[in-house]
Amino acid sequence: MDTRRLEIKEVNRAHPVWVVKPTDFRTEPREEISPHEVLANPGFSLYCFDLQSDVALFVECSDPAAVDRAPFYYQAQAKNAVGLVSMPLPIFHRVAREIPEPPQGLLFVHSVGRCGSTLLSKVLEAVPSVHSLSEPDDLTQMVNFRCAGSSDEILRGLLASSVRWRCKPRIGLPADTVAIKMRSEVLVLADLMGEVFGRANHFFLYREGVSWMRAIFKGWPENLDLNDRDLRRKMETSWSNTLPILREYLNEGEPMSPIQIRMLAWITCMEGYLKLMDAGVPACAARFEDLTATPEPVLKKFFEFCGIADYDWSRVEDVFSRDSQAGTIFDREERKKKIQQLPDELVQVVRDMVATRPLLRVSDILMPATI
Repeated sequence: MDTRRLEIKEVNRAHPVWVVKPTDFRTEPREEISPHEVLANPGFSLYCFDLQSDVALFVECSDPAAVDRAPFYYQAQAKNAVGLVSMPLPIFHRVAREIPEPPQGLLFVHSVGRCGSTLLSKVLEAVPSVHSLSEPDDLTQMVNFRCAGSSDEILRGLLASSVRWRCKPRIGLPADTVAIKMRSEVLVLADLMGEVFGRANHFFLYREGVSWMRAIFKGWPENLDLNDRDLRRKMETSWSNTLPILREYLNEGEPMSPIQIRMLAWITCMEGYLKLMDAGVPACAARFEDLTATPEPVLKKFFEFCGIADYDWSRVEDVFSRDSQAGTIFDREERKKKIQQLPDELVQVVRDMVATRPLLRVSDILMPATI
């Protein structure tokens, strides 16, 4: 099997936030291409994996800098794709081993979601020596692979090679640091990331559990019936593809409520950070509440932790004055239109769920190594 261009005949992504998959595009095979051309040309970027065909899929974009700057990398890849490349996984792994890490290494930004991680990614983008990517989604796809039964050995290899490919040449000056902000779901792989990226810096943004659930609930449809048993079963089925922890709570007689299911996502992220700490990787954390109340001291300590000294504080302040998710479904002005308020009885559901976890117990826990 050869590395080959694919002509895009149709884009099949039905929703912008769905996890990337090979069927996002309907394609037809075209001419062969050297894998090293894919490596050398910044216009090519890794999109997703097709394990059934044993290939990695790259998109070709006419303006890769615009993709890098996008609030959500994977969405911009799909929107700006002009072609694809299919690369057999043995070649993908072999070429990945040829790609050196940047001089100052790797930085991973983890989060519980809805806590300023996209903003932090844009802050890093404002530093010329940092190549900051906000949510390359093949990493999220690996969560689905794990839940579907893929071995840890396969996932370690995909993780290592995927991140090496993110260190390929970019437009402009070479980066001293490559920073990857991931979707919150990727912390399902925290144990593997601790093994594979033990020398990289890991930074975790989190938010008090009730406050986090209020932010999630605010965007839910007003007519959503939380007691609908069919809805509950569908949510259990859907979220079991990304939340292995959910299987610990399944009850054939009574399906879980949407609040309980979503809190398991928060719990998975919090416990994922604790797994990284247990692995002994260089790691620290910050609370959303502190980042928004006193951004300057938090961010300066963050830069110190990352070993980043060449930042222009005026550019960082400018980032804070803008909406980091403008133009997406999470646009600030759109969020202001959401008015759902979490009822008091559901606040207790949140606290009760957290209380089932011995490592957490309370929703306002202060995590280790918090700035």
